[in-house]
Amino acid sequence: MAKKYNIRLVKKRESYSAKAVCKLLSIHSRTIHSWVKEGLKIISNKPILIMGFDLAEFLSKKIQKRKYPLEANQFFCAKCRKQVLSKQNKVTLKYSGKSIGKQGFKEIIIQGFCEACNSRLNRFSHTGKLEEINKTFSLKGADDD
Repeated sequence: MAKKYNIRLVKKRESYSAKAVCKLLSIHSRTIHSWVKEGLKIISNKPILIMGFDLAEFLSKKIQKRKYPLEANQFFCAKCRKQVLSKQNKVTLKYSGKSIGKQGFKEIIIQGFCEACNSRLNRFSHTGKLEEINKTFSLKGADDD
């Protein structure tokens, strides 16, 4: 499983040794060497020095590779590891009751089942997008919790 790195810890105008990066991000030294093979730019080879800007850019690109952009009618299936549609485009809405943002919207959980593997799919939204949700999906019914 890929680790989430806190890029905000990296100071962009500072140079880091391999040991400093390992300590900063709580990673093993071999990880740094594999990143160099993957394309992380280094200033010098012995000792390995890395510019903070290059490290932050490399890690943000690595994070972006793992993201899956979804359309309005799609879900991400964790089992299939891809974007899928809900079975027969039918979904159930569950209202969690949690407030989101300053506008006071309530959180909605959109649930469906994967067409390929039949596993449960969840997508989060809010009451401000209720019209869009009604147009996009055919609803089975709404549960108030």
